[in-house]
Amino acid sequence: MAIIKTQGLVLKYTDINEADRILTILTRSKGKIKAISKGCRRPKSSLLPSSELFAFSELILYKGTNFYHVSTGELRESFYNIRNDLLKLSYAVYFAELADTVTDEDIQSERLFLLLSRTLYYLSNDEIPIGILSCAYQMQLMDLSGFRPLISKCANCGNEESLWKFSIDLGGALCSRCFTADKNAVKLSPGALETFGLLLSTPISRLNTIKIDNTIFIEIDKIINVFVQKHLDKRFKSMDFINNIKSLERE
Repeated sequence: MAIIKTQGLVLKYTDINEADRILTILTRSKGKIKAISKGCRRPKSSLLPSSELFAFSELILYKGTNFYHVSTGELRESFYNIRNDLLKLSYAVYFAELADTVTDEDIQSERLFLLLSRTLYYLSNDEIPIGILSCAYQMQLMDLSGFRPLISKCANCGNEESLWKFSIDLGGALCSRCFTADKNAVKLSPGALETFGLLLSTPISRLNTIKIDNTIFIEIDKIINVFVQKHLDKRFKSMDFINNIKSLERE
């Protein structure tokens, strides 16, 4: 029986039987796995803290016939502050849902594991504005998943000048000669492409060093959300919920 020791972060779970859970865990060494945490819902279970949503733990696992099984779990971070704020919680669910969508089971995903862990850390401690954190996480996740938007040259012809629009369908900027390649391409404000570049290249821990004009932020936030849904071919209910919360806050 193979024993595996790894760090893991719970993306979601399903309660089964009287006291068990099936956890979907993004691990540092094994990628995404499904693991049974047996008896974790009992009040005095030592596995309960590491079997909660977003729990970041040191895990010892063993592989069964169909699932991994959690032998022990030592909680390192619960991201407790996220649970006290509905908007933060909604973003955390969205971030986890994105990570779940772009990963296959048992495929090593250390860079994504680190990206999500750091994003949840900064979401929890309020050091970085949520909007900037969200845009950067989505852009960097798409990059790691093979969907990096083309921002340095035209996605249609390769021209590096006069990049004034962004095509969701073609996955990048369009030059003035190629506007007709996508009639739904979005016009960009000056500085928008540079901001995309900053969000792609700036480590999550350094996002508090960048400033984004509010007009540009509103523009790129909309583009990024549509870009993600288009290229992952999925509508995320968690993002719909976030947008509903924002609408209520503006009223």
